[in-house]
Amino acid sequence: MRLTSEKQIPQKIQACAHAYQLGVPRIVYDPQSSSRLSLFLSPLAFVVSALIVGAYVTFYDQIFSWWPLWQSWMVLGIGLAWFLIGFWMLVPALLTPSLCVFLCPKGLIYQRYRCDVIRWEDIVQLDKTLKLEQGSTMLTCYRLQRSDGAVFVLDNDLPHLDRLGGFMEREVSRHLLPQALAKYEAEASLSFGFLEVSPAGLSMQQGQYVLPWSEYECLSLDETSISLYRQGDNQPWATLSLSGLPNVWVLKGVIEHATKRARVPLVESAPAFAQPPQLALYAAGETISFGALSLNRAGVFLKDGARFLPWDEIASFGIGEHEVIIKCGETSHELYTLPSGQSAIPPSRPTHRLRPLPTIFITPF
Repeated sequence: MRLTSEKQIPQKIQACAHAYQLGVPRIVYDPQSSSRLSLFLSPLAFVVSALIVGAYVTFYDQIFSWWPLWQSWMVLGIGLAWFLIGFWMLVPALLTPSLCVFLCPKGLIYQRYRCDVIRWEDIVQLDKTLKLEQGSTMLTCYRLQRSDGAVFVLDNDLPHLDRLGGFMEREVSRHLLPQALAKYEAEASLSFGFLEVSPAGLSMQQGQYVLPWSEYECLSLDETSISLYRQGDNQPWATLSLSGLPNVWVLKGVIEHATKRARVPLVESAPAFAQPPQLALYAAGETISFGALSLNRAGVFLKDGARFLPWDEIASFGIGEHEVIIKCGETSHELYTLPSGQSAIPPSRPTHRLRPLPTIFITPF
């Protein structure tokens, strides 16, 4: 992953982003360098093979003709083995080009064999695959399905896939959740893998197991599973793995909406924390500085006041592990990024027992 300026973006990608009005790509997710190692080692294996076979042919009469036949043939076999190793490393790299993903304000550009455009509003399903390895759960890939049926896989060859996945989950939920809520208000049932959500409650296995909203208590969401609890039960009514579960954050939003309508407690809140002094200064209209980034009730100042962004122009404000991402609204479609070393914004503290997104996004107010 690397932050880029417009001049660093390939001309083909710039033309694609402009044609589909995606905005300027700001973050590029390249495969790890180890995935390209074969392109260097393969020619080296060919050179070693050529040297061994060349030496065998050149010095056969002087050296190898005196050797036992099986020994001389072994030398030639070693040379041919090096050739096969180089060929084995080169062919997959040529037949399967490395994946490169460009993150834009209004979608993704997915480049492998060609450039495919994936707009946020065109994604109808997003899920991830988890794998249990040596006692820990590993994220192996994200799977996107576009409205035309095309499927795109983002595997863990991409660096920081979890952070890219968190951004995708937020954007996809922002577009799909209003549609899901409209269907729910129209008394329609919504399916999320094995789980079905309806105005009557939650059900699984085609209605064999039903949890009415009047008996529903809360949900618990962590990095690997989502658990649903019935009132008065210590054990969950159902626990679903997040691996393969589509549109998890849309599901969470629908359940939140349904429980508010039913006036049922959603989650158990953690104990309240003391209000930071910065909030009091902010409420009083003071400007709060976080290194190269400052903010007050009017907006955000970037790079010591060189750039000012009013709150009404900011669509989202993301605090990641290594960078701060500010996305502008529907008029400019711009992303502003600051490395975390230039901004001293403290990490946010969750107030519920729900897992926060890998990158935390705060909607401006």
